[in-house]
Amino acid sequence: MRQDYWQLGTWGRIPVAMHWTVLLNFAWLYIIFQDLLATLIGAPTLFLVMMAHVFGHVATLRRRKLKPTAISLFGLHGEVAYNEYDAKEGDRIAVAWSGVGAQVVVMLLAVAADTFIPFNQVPFAALVWGPMYFIFTKFNILLLIVALLPIGPFDGHDAWRILARMRKSMRRPTAAKRAVAPAPEPEPEPVLTPEEQRALDESSQRAAADLISRLSRKSDAPKQDR
Repeated sequence: MRQDYWQLGTWGRIPVAMHWTVLLNFAWLYIIFQDLLATLIGAPTLFLVMMAHVFGHVATLRRRKLKPTAISLFGLHGEVAYNEYDAKEGDRIAVAWSGVGAQVVVMLLAVAADTFIPFNQVPFAALVWGPMYFIFTKFNILLLIVALLPIGPFDGHDAWRILARMRKSMRRPTAAKRAVAPAPEPEPEPVLTPEEQRALDESSQRAAADLISRLSRKSDAPKQDR
């Protein structure tokens, strides 16, 4: 039977397995560095970046009270398995972004270390730091792009759902405002003083009497013609 994975042990009671494609990283790094020593330094550094990626997943899962069941390392990405049926859409989005978020933190720390620590002045430090800095920054950016691809098993499949979620959240306040909009209040009826009310009643009575007299004259006119 073909064996595609090697069990590396457990990490926080989570079984960790490595796919055979991880070994291809030695070939890629040797093609990039053209140096065996730099490749031997860069390979474990790349492993640290991948472990930082899965650590971001695990930390977010535990924070949201979801149990990670397995960790798998592949050629250019790491994957943490968990029961997705127990997770809400927001949980899946947060877990997807937490991996690349951890990689960004590693990259920023490397840039800060390169800025404030004079590695060139320490014997052999530049020889070691050069390949490490390349992995922590430039190669790390490649891993970020691969992780955010919205295809296959990569994190981008769930990560980019945040755009649709943001559009929905922007529409909800508008709909809520329309639903809760108060009905226009009726205009208050004018309040008349007793004198104004008396004058209004008298004018109404006179108008009614005048109308009745006109109607009676019109009804009497045909009788007189006869």
